[in-house]
Amino acid sequence: NNTTNFYKMKRKFYFMLLGVTSQLLMSQASLKFDGINDFIQTTGTPISGSGARTVEAWIKTTKNSLPANQGGNGQSVIVDWGNNITNGRFTFNILFNNAVRLEIQGSGVSGTIPVNDGNWHHVVAVYDPTLTNKVALYVDGVLDVTGNFSGTPNTSSSIKLKIGQRVDGVNHFDGDIDEVRVWNFAKSQNQILDDMDLEYCSTQSGLVAYYKFNEGEIAANNSSITILPDYSGNNYNGTFNNFALNGSNSNYSDGASLSLYTIDYTVQANNQVLTSNQSGATYQWINCDTDTPISGENSQTYTATSPGNYSVKVSLNGCNVVSDCVEVTTLSDENITFEKRISIFPNPATSSINVKLDKTYTFLGMKVFNNLGQKIWSNDFSNVDFISINSILTEGIYFIELRNEFNEVTRVKVIKK
Repeated sequence: NNTTNFYKMKRKFYFMLLGVTSQLLMSQASLKFDGINDFIQTTGTPISGSGARTVEAWIKTTKNSLPANQGGNGQSVIVDWGNNITNGRFTFNILFNNAVRLEIQGSGVSGTIPVNDGNWHHVVAVYDPTLTNKVALYVDGVLDVTGNFSGTPNTSSSIKLKIGQRVDGVNHFDGDIDEVRVWNFAKSQNQILDDMDLEYCSTQSGLVAYYKFNEGEIAANNSSITILPDYSGNNYNGTFNNFALNGSNSNYSDGASLSLYTIDYTVQANNQVLTSNQSGATYQWINCDTDTPISGENSQTYTATSPGNYSVKVSLNGCNVVSDCVEVTTLSDENITFEKRISIFPNPATSSINVKLDKTYTFLGMKVFNNLGQKIWSNDFSNVDFISINSILTEGIYFIELRNEFNEVTRVKVIKK
């Protein structure tokens, strides 16, 4: 007989980032540059020569960056590296029209959309040497302009990447900068839109320099912070130059509104059957009482074999989250033996996989997941005691989940050769 299971939720929730368990719990921040002499000097040249690249950042500024002869205060550099020789630097900045501009020494391509309205803007510069129009500038995911340099970039490696200042020590940025990223390929507009509002939890393919600006507390005394870490995995860490790191200016400030890759860390409990509400992930169920992983329990659903407290670690897109602990107090004999009452054969299989049930069920739901935890097929059956599946499965590892009208659930690993 089915027995009602009473359980209570115990909070146990944290993110893990590059081996650090607290980073993602901190407030999102940015770095406010005073426009006078603040800049970050890093230790790396992310890309040299004439290769494809993408530079992106979130910025917020009210500075009039028009040239002095147009009544402005001059160019505001977001990111730069190289050398101040013809074609030798790669400078992403704000200048004409108070819009973004990408330039090498000797020529540049200017945008048309002003970005100095005091609001956060996502700005991107793409260089793709394979295209006719090799330069593309984007603002908030919208393509502003395309164009070409008069020369070919030959970015020097002599002066490492700077944030907030040009390589020759001029044209300081006045305002906030967040989420600076340099990629070693030319991102498409769709790729830009896909992740412009997201903060990464792990290293990404092609991301060669990455600065989050989340290390300090907003407007607090951050003078003990000496390193701006590079999260690309290349360790092109930066040092602070001339920042006060205390107070409301020249210090950490409120950041852009970004999201982490979202993971649903909640668990649904039905008797002793626990199911992660996040699909398409990888899973590791944990015994909270011993704080140890449960060997072999790597499916979206786990059936507890004894009373206790259980959680699940869910991994998706480089982010890891551990759910609350769920207390299972009462077991149902039928649920515990459901798997033993069915037979799935042959396993491994070269053709059909057969599911033989112990009796005829008025309802049976079947779901098939691949080895990544992604559901690839599902169907509901009525008055069934035998099911055979074949054409939906190619070679690989799968998990077949069965649920009957009594809400008994089991999941079995199968191999198709």
